[in-house]
Amino acid sequence: MKFSGLIGTPVGQSAGQDIYSKIFKIHGINSMYLAINLHRENLEGFFEFAREEMLGFNITAPYKEISARLVDAVDHVVSATGSTNLVKNIDGKLIGYNSDYDGYLLLLKNNRIELDGKKVVIMGTGGAARTVAYAVKTNYNADISIASRTAGSEVIPGIVSTGYDNIKEYDILINCTPLGMYPDKRMAVNEEKIFNGITGIDIIYNPQETPFLKTVKLKGGKAVNGTDMFIGQGMETLKKLYDVSVPYGEFRTIFYEKIK
Repeated sequence: MKFSGLIGTPVGQSAGQDIYSKIFKIHGINSMYLAINLHRENLEGFFEFAREEMLGFNITAPYKEISARLVDAVDHVVSATGSTNLVKNIDGKLIGYNSDYDGYLLLLKNNRIELDGKKVVIMGTGGAARTVAYAVKTNYNADISIASRTAGSEVIPGIVSTGYDNIKEYDILINCTPLGMYPDKRMAVNEEKIFNGITGIDIIYNPQETPFLKTVKLKGGKAVNGTDMFIGQGMETLKKLYDVSVPYGEFRTIFYEKIK
């Protein structure tokens, strides 16, 4: 039996293992999905193991960017962002995809968030931030800024990061850092930089309401967590690895069963 899984460190906060196990049971798929807390020194060896033993795997922080350099070929999103979160094994050849891209677009659609003509600030410069920036850039006519503690780097072609102190005006603020993920209680930006009435998006789904989103709500804004992004990338993972199309409603129901 071939299996799939998630690699990263830490991975204990991920609900994926339980969710995919339930989906496999419902759809009669003879497979397993394992959460693998992988140390950096074992990363290259894992890729060689995966060529022989796995259907494919998802990737979470901090390996999305380095993994893009370890696969044999990539899709256009990985090529543009330098970040992969999904690898498929095709006859021993590892192909890197970016299903976070699909997931983020689903999040925007399902939560009725319109970005055309808006000023958008993305916090973070890692693989998730690159993907979100690319998704916004290629699908909307928005004014995009990327805030980072290390300003001055080109995050994706045409967008250079700026410092948090330079955040002056925006309509939508997006957290793409791990700050606020369970059990962390921090925010990537100081409270005074979260303005009244804005839309705040956090790609974290555990907890459902991060300190950042709580602050957005307290200031009268619209707060959106990363649940739909997770569901969207999960649906795409199942299509790519198992050729199974799971309806959004089914995946969402199982998601909420498993994170309680």
